[in-house]
Amino acid sequence: MFNRFLSPVQQEWLQAFERFSATEVAPCADEWDLSEAIPANVVQQLASNGWLGGLAKTEHGGLGFDVTTFGLLNMAIGAGSGSLTGLLNVHSMMLKTIEDWGSQDQKQRFLAPLVKGEIIGAFAQTEVSAGGDSKNLSTQFEDHGDELSIHGQKSWITFAQIADLFLVFGKYQGLDTAVLVPKNTPGLKITAKKNMLGFKSAYLAILDFNDCRIPKTNIVGKPGFGQNLISNSALDYGRISVAWAAVGIQQAALSASARRANSRATFGTLLADQGIIRGYLAEMSSSLLASQLICLSATKAKEAKDEDALEQILQAKLFASQEAGASAAKAVQIHGGHGCDEINGISRLYRDAKILQVVEGSNELQKMLIGKQVCTRYSYDAALTHP
Repeated sequence: MFNRFLSPVQQEWLQAFERFSATEVAPCADEWDLSEAIPANVVQQLASNGWLGGLAKTEHGGLGFDVTTFGLLNMAIGAGSGSLTGLLNVHSMMLKTIEDWGSQDQKQRFLAPLVKGEIIGAFAQTEVSAGGDSKNLSTQFEDHGDELSIHGQKSWITFAQIADLFLVFGKYQGLDTAVLVPKNTPGLKITAKKNMLGFKSAYLAILDFNDCRIPKTNIVGKPGFGQNLISNSALDYGRISVAWAAVGIQQAALSASARRANSRATFGTLLADQGIIRGYLAEMSSSLLASQLICLSATKAKEAKDEDALEQILQAKLFASQEAGASAAKAVQIHGGHGCDEINGISRLYRDAKILQVVEGSNELQKMLIGKQVCTRYSYDAALTHP
């Protein structure tokens, strides 16, 4: 049903993404979760396919994906492994930041390797004391001649264990600022973050900066650009990634639940013939289509640079992640005890869906931001109709 809204080219890409996910991702995702690691060859396959640099412009060596195609990639991979979408998320945010805001020197040094997947990028903004309150980061960038000295800590940074380059946010002379920090910079310590609720194989880590020195030429844009321009524009892609990954989790939950319903009998009756199970499947199917359509609307708005694009992206992230959680919960109920076992994948869907309600701004933050947009729009309308 959903595919009718895609162009022929987008449908071809989706088929390629789904084939890869079905053969190379989904069969291994539970094992990755238990080992809290994704094999390097899987990352290399994404790079070899050009998908890590898919969003980059063709003149920069990328595939020139439109935003919808990027979303479809996250949906297909998300149906196999939520953790692996974390790589698509943070790497793409880094890549687009350098492509859109980087200096010529930064582009020459970093853009081509990022597009080719020769180096992995990560987005280092979150702090224990700040979380979604990104305007009050405690990380400090201090003057040292032609260098900056970085002091602070970043937590829960996705794919930081294997990343080669970090986009780090903090304060420089009181201004929100973003800088590029290679992993081998002295003064940077990377500590693996294990035993998380979900996204267990997403290589989360803590970054400690203790007099970590970088050249001032590693400032992206200008001091003061960090939050309002660089972070917000990057987070558009991050939230789109999360929203479509949530759709993928819904797809996986629905298909697994339908198979279970058609094969499992209780009290002499197939689950598929029991009204309450049919009701669950109907709700899951309806929410899946609704999530697909709201995500499609958001990516189309982003592509068209519509005035309400941000609001739609926020709505897509909020709605799709909420519905992913609800669908995964129903999948656990349909599978019963099997749904609570770590080795069959349903519990992984449930846990990863919960993570999607927290990352790239919690759903509570999404509601605050959407509500602000709504109030602004209707205040304007009221002023026009009631002078």
